[in-house]
Amino acid sequence: MSQSVVKLEKAEEDVLVKMVEAGLFSSKDEAARAAIVKYASDLGIIDPVTLWNRIDKHKRRKLTPEQLMKNLEAIEDETQSFS
Repeated sequence: MSQSVVKLEKAEEDVLVKMVEAGLFSSKDEAARAAIVKYASDLGIIDPVTLWNRIDKHKRRKLTPEQLMKNLEAIEDETQSFS
């Protein structure tokens, strides 16, 4: 894997930290990679079917729907303070 350095504003850094703390990602690196891939998909740079096939091959963490909702609500609450 290649390595890149990205400089972030405090608000962006805080969002990455909250995403990790909420259990959505195991690291800030993982969260940033996911954001880049999502943006590339939104722009049509990455085909959604190809992307899904690559995602589907990866090992998943066990996370209940209830815990996922709790995690997402925590992030939503935190990110609203940045608006």
